[in-house]
Amino acid sequence: MDLEKIIFQLDYTTNEILNFINTTTEAERNFKKQENWNIPEILEHVYLTDQIIFSIISKPSSTISTQTEIVGNDKIREGLMDKRKEQKILAPEFLLPKGEFKEMTILTEVFINEREAFKIALKKGEVLVDNRVHKHPKIGDMTIVDWLNFMIHHTQRHIEQMKDNLSDFRAK
Repeated sequence: MDLEKIIFQLDYTTNEILNFINTTTEAERNFKKQENWNIPEILEHVYLTDQIIFSIISKPSSTISTQTEIVGNDKIREGLMDKRKEQKILAPEFLLPKGEFKEMTILTEVFINEREAFKIALKKGEVLVDNRVHKHPKIGDMTIVDWLNFMIHHTQRHIEQMKDNLSDFRAK
């Protein structure tokens, strides 16, 4: 996957999440069904996950793959998106939303700023899209491209979760 495509997909998922949030009311955003997260909590989780991914792929690695992808985009998409309804994935404690952001405007602002900083680091080559390998706790060895695909599909997964929340709110 080339850098332009990665940047495009990051922009696309960023805009999709922001456009969705901007079409919801405060009541819709704060609706919570049973143990599920509400929309601000989902966005906070995406933000926290992005931070961890940025940290991971910014580091050197002693392991280098001969391929640009070990897991592959299709397998990551399948695991995160295609089986989304049948397979609930529990986030580790450090990626659980903590409710640090009391206002949606502040949360969306930090999310946007973090995504922009991430894109700038990619464009300037501060984060190299190479064949370094870092281990994912559930998936195993992943290259930088695998991690970027994971980030994109993770965001898409949670956009769908937000849409499910909105549907549940409107159905009540």
